[in-house]
Amino acid sequence: MVSAIERLDDRKAAILRAIVACYVRWGEPVGSKTLVERYRLGVSSATVRNEMGALEDFGYIYQPHTSAGRIPTDTGYRYYVNVWGGGVTLPEEERQRVRRFFGEPRWELEEALRNTASLLSSLTADAAIVFAPSLDHSVVRHVELISLAGPRAMLVLVTDTGRVENHVVWGPERIDEVQLGSASEMLNRFVVGVPLERAASTITDHLERFPLELRGTVSAVARVLDEEMSIGESERVFLEGTSHIVDEQKFADLETVRQVIGALEHRRSVLVLLADAIASSQVTVRIGSENQVAEMQFCSVITAPYGSEGHVIGSLAVIGPTRMNYLRSMAAVDEVAANLGRMLTGLEI
Repeated sequence: MVSAIERLDDRKAAILRAIVACYVRWGEPVGSKTLVERYRLGVSSATVRNEMGALEDFGYIYQPHTSAGRIPTDTGYRYYVNVWGGGVTLPEEERQRVRRFFGEPRWELEEALRNTASLLSSLTADAAIVFAPSLDHSVVRHVELISLAGPRAMLVLVTDTGRVENHVVWGPERIDEVQLGSASEMLNRFVVGVPLERAASTITDHLERFPLELRGTVSAVARVLDEEMSIGESERVFLEGTSHIVDEQKFADLETVRQVIGALEHRRSVLVLLADAIASSQVTVRIGSENQVAEMQFCSVITAPYGSEGHVIGSLAVIGPTRMNYLRSMAAVDEVAANLGRMLTGLEI
């Protein structure tokens, strides 16, 4: 959709597309001579200059200083993304690379998400973030109690998103392995398939159905699950590829780099950046001044949710300068999100 900005005629659109492509690739202001030499526009350099003047009047490009070529504005990038960003896919070779990556032997969830962030960063040459499946959207798949020394037991919790949590549970007295096996069997009967946010209350509601000697330990399990829902998620954000942000050719100055990295180190900023993905079912692009995080005014952020159809369990993003290879990055984000969702929800890749 491009209803919010001026619709261009075919010639102006072709010239704008060439300016964006040229500037993204080379990082230098683009002049009419360069466009005529590198792109088959079918018009003279003088005509291109006139059209560039019109594009500047419309606010799609600007001249950083006298006698320089032109650079796309945020509005120019927005037009480019809206008009040419739909339906783009990665080359088949790279799509196969992504599918092989997610077809590898299953990792632990944390390792899988960190590796996914690294993969996305390598595909886009920008920083990448993967936000882990939220406990708010998780369902209990399995629980197990394992005997430890004294009155302690290890609670192993597995969710439908592949998340595995281990917690030490302190009971009032030692319970042998047979009793713990019985407790595990009953716990699974009551909480498997129950949203994690309701697991503790579900156990409490059924507490009297457990043998008296197990109730102290089972109550401790309920407390641990309740605490699990109240723990912050700061450790669940996986950021890779910050070295791409430090690349001096991508941003105007070192202070901008510091601001961007500083913002990425704050969990609240990251959550704001990923908010679009949680609310959307598709790839979303925020360009420069469209970002709600002030330190990201010189960045573009491409986000997507992942999960199964109709069930979002997490999100991921690419963060880079507004001079970004949008079409490639959008395709990479879409492909990685789709395959990560399939892997975590057990669908065929």
